[in-house]
Amino acid sequence: MKTEEYLKKLTDQIRCAKARAAIAEEMRGHIDEQKHAYMSVGMEAEEAEEAAVKEMGDPVEAGSLLDGIHRPRMAWGMIGLIAVLSIAGFIILYLLQRNFSDMTFVTGSPVHFGGWAIAGFAGMIGACYLDYSRIGRWAKEIMLAASVVLLVGIEHYGTSINGAIGWIYGYQVNVKLLLFLFVPLYGAVLYQYRGEGKRAVVKGILWMAPAIMTALKIPSTATVLILFLAFMAVLSIAIYKNWFCVSRKAALGLLWLSAFLPAILFCLHIFTSGPPYQRARLWDMVHAGATVEKNTIRQILSDSQLIGSPNGGLGKVARLPGGSDYVLGYIAACYGILIAVAFATLMTVLFLYFLKLSLKQKNQLGMIMGCGCSLVLFFQLLVYILINIGIMPVGSVYCPFITYGRFGMLVTYVLLGLLLSIYRYQDVPLKMEKSVRKRRKRKPVSN
Repeated sequence: MKTEEYLKKLTDQIRCAKARAAIAEEMRGHIDEQKHAYMSVGMEAEEAEEAAVKEMGDPVEAGSLLDGIHRPRMAWGMIGLIAVLSIAGFIILYLLQRNFSDMTFVTGSPVHFGGWAIAGFAGMIGACYLDYSRIGRWAKEIMLAASVVLLVGIEHYGTSINGAIGWIYGYQVNVKLLLFLFVPLYGAVLYQYRGEGKRAVVKGILWMAPAIMTALKIPSTATVLILFLAFMAVLSIAIYKNWFCVSRKAALGLLWLSAFLPAILFCLHIFTSGPPYQRARLWDMVHAGATVEKNTIRQILSDSQLIGSPNGGLGKVARLPGGSDYVLGYIAACYGILIAVAFATLMTVLFLYFLKLSLKQKNQLGMIMGCGCSLVLFFQLLVYILINIGIMPVGSVYCPFITYGRFGMLVTYVLLGLLLSIYRYQDVPLKMEKSVRKRRKRKPVSN
């Protein structure tokens, strides 16, 4: 039997079309190696090929075995947990809006809110079936094109709210939230530099610029902070995984030490020439001083009970102008601190679990893109928690599941969909992984 005939029978047994080409390439490599081994002991090429193919075993049996190993699988447990959190978040926001009619927790009717949640959840399932490696192949082009579109949109079609141009085309496109989709793309860009030397780390730092420059154009301090932390964490993971020809300890130490310099320069820029409201927020963050918002949220938490609302009912609960920025605080006021802590803990566990799963991925592209998605969700939640316990000033940060917002919901579900896609195809060999592996053989990475 010839090689191509054998591979045709073998791949016909594999139901996942995305896996067939990579498996065929892998098997062809084994056959070629064995063929050359036979030729080295005196066999003719045709005879050596037939012997090598015969040694591979029955193609139908081998293909069926590979089909069982390399096929997509759905993370139904995680999908169920996401559905539970989505429904719980909807119920909590609806109840809070009913209890505090003078504040904004949900814009529009519950049907309107539920419709966007269902649309986002459906989009997540759709993203789960996408081949994330195709996004990874075009990560550089997507990042640059998206940055240009967003910068042009901010400049010519931006809508200013309190000095920040967070929206373009009226209230149709939320720039701050869209920027978080750059983080998994950034991971895919780093993946393309695997096997390169120290310049790859420098290139990785430079590739942070498109998203961060766009966030500075808005400007949004909270968005810059989350993006910067996520980018730095993703780059640190790439260095720790020995992707580049550098000393891990030296590179990580220098990377994080040098991170303080742009942070200091950014703070100086805000203090010297930034908008007044940003200077006030930054000074409040650095000085740890008390503001009306901080005092109010601290009062809300101090008046809250472990379970249930305090004596006197909800009418005496202190109010904040931005109710949606303090949902966890109001959950504590209305239903008890333990309920708020439990909800925040459940989200934290979910995002860290996604991060753990991502770090364990054998496919390195899936690993780094999954880490990017998980870190964005985790840092969003972390900043939101710090705001809700009175440590950080309010910064209009979206929190997955418990903050209403059409774009926020869509971005969250897209990130979750990418994570599910990475999990779904974790046992499916992809072409991009194979091509990079070949390049690394030519230029090995030092440990």
